[in-house]
Amino acid sequence: MKYLARVSILLLLGITAYACPAETSSECFAAEVETHVLEQFRIHGPLSRNREYFGFVYRLDGEIGSAITRGAVCRLPASCEVNTRRAAEKIPTGAKVLGEWHTHPHESGSLQISDADVRGANDNRRIRCYRAFYSTADGDVLSWDPNAGKVSIAMSTAVRLGNYRRSRAEWAKYARNEH
Repeated sequence: MKYLARVSILLLLGITAYACPAETSSECFAAEVETHVLEQFRIHGPLSRNREYFGFVYRLDGEIGSAITRGAVCRLPASCEVNTRRAAEKIPTGAKVLGEWHTHPHESGSLQISDADVRGANDNRRIRCYRAFYSTADGDVLSWDPNAGKVSIAMSTAVRLGNYRRSRAEWAKYARNEH
């Protein structure tokens, strides 16, 4: 009987750990990161007519910020990438990196993330609390699981958070998770 009770407790703890991953804990600042990222898309999304913007999200001294860079003007959809090292160089000393975001350009951008997008986020998957976000050419903002190693898997985990082309009032509703 004691054995059955122990197994039941271990099973319950295992299910709880699976259903409540550390990435959603308050120490990961998930709500604050998401609000910050949505604001970054509201600002940089409209600027992404023919280039990508990229930012590493970090926390320093109790504040959430982004180290941002932009790519060159895209000549072809396949040539539309941004050098993320430029953003990495702007992360302040002592900051805790919490994720990344990037835009896809309106004119030649994609509705999906690319192999390079997936590889980049996947390379950082071991950073505790790391989250990945992107916006489509249509302005939809999505988050995907950086543990995904392939585009098809990453896209199957993608969650739509809103669209940066909405009015400020509609956007505020999304930022407050009232959708």
